[in-house]
Amino acid sequence: MRLPGTPFHFSYCLNVHPGESLDGLYRVLDTCIPEIKQALSPGAPFGLGLRLANRAAAELRSPERLAALRDRLQTGNLYAFTVNAFPYGAFHQTRVKENVYAPDWRTPERLDYTRNVFNALAELLPDDVSGSVSTVPLSYGAWDFSESDHARVRQHLCDLAFELALLEESTGKTLHLGLEPEPDCTLETTPQTVSWFEDDLFRLGAPGLAKRKGLDPDSAEDLLRRHIGVCFDTCHVAMQFEDPLETLQTYTRRGIRISKVQVSAALECDPSPESLHALRDFDDGVYLHQVKSGDLQSWPDLPALFADPPDSSAPLRIHCHVPLHWPGSGLLRSTRPTLTPAFWQALLQSGCEHIEVETYTFDVLPPDVRGGSLTRNILSECEWALDALKRKSI
Repeated sequence: MRLPGTPFHFSYCLNVHPGESLDGLYRVLDTCIPEIKQALSPGAPFGLGLRLANRAAAELRSPERLAALRDRLQTGNLYAFTVNAFPYGAFHQTRVKENVYAPDWRTPERLDYTRNVFNALAELLPDDVSGSVSTVPLSYGAWDFSESDHARVRQHLCDLAFELALLEESTGKTLHLGLEPEPDCTLETTPQTVSWFEDDLFRLGAPGLAKRKGLDPDSAEDLLRRHIGVCFDTCHVAMQFEDPLETLQTYTRRGIRISKVQVSAALECDPSPESLHALRDFDDGVYLHQVKSGDLQSWPDLPALFADPPDSSAPLRIHCHVPLHWPGSGLLRSTRPTLTPAFWQALLQSGCEHIEVETYTFDVLPPDVRGGSLTRNILSECEWALDALKRKSI
């Protein structure tokens, strides 16, 4: 939904709901969205943060199915402005772990999938709204990644950016991809991400794109800056013990587009035996819960932490998205305090237009963390974020 007095469209990410097909999306639109829309945007169109898996994106290649979805959104006074295209396949009720990064940006499968998502989004977008799509941060860091792999990634992303520029020419709609830095991935920290954009995508990718497409290098770089950016997930920034405000300012200062901001929080605790015992309730067997410490120790998942606990008193941060309205309990805390008033104020000036609440872990969180129903949790998270933003936008 549009937030009056701000540049933002706001929603929550539908990846909290199971479903890889259009039928799964329709179930969400029929059962969950009406109550959420009535609470958050009763008299105005409600924007959606869609999650389209490869299966759904392929189904939307059918003009009839795409038209049917567009009609369904219009009937419900809904509109799409952003899509989560990070998970390619199943994302709930099965082992996901490192499979969430596959296929990665070395592969034509990732390119084709993302292309299908953008083609669908271009048709679903209202005329006066830009469209963002979030995606994996190139690859998972534990996988071998050669120089030829980097070259292949560059070409895939540059070719996609060129296609998005052509889509903008034909539709008048600005479309941009947000690479989402994440713990233990090829793009993980803010310095790594800035370095990749400047030294790899812009310095090496732009001349190659210019040569292949008959552009001058400056125009090619401008095209890449317009259509390829960052999906700024505040949980992932906190995982690196980075300040979200400083990261936001760094991207803005370097001219790297902030495609969208996913507002979320990570789990935090001290490394006491009692805290480590409490963390066992979060070892769900579904998602990869990377662990970082304040003194730069790292574990790829919770079982690795339990097998080799830290030898210092530095705090731990765990890649487990916890509800924004959850303040912490006992031994366990949230990184929510990193979302300071100064961060929200800077976000208003960042050029970003899309904000999305993203806590996809609801169905595997311990009962005392998730509390009430899924719908109630979604509303509580959105209300918390809207209140925090409102205090800085008046």
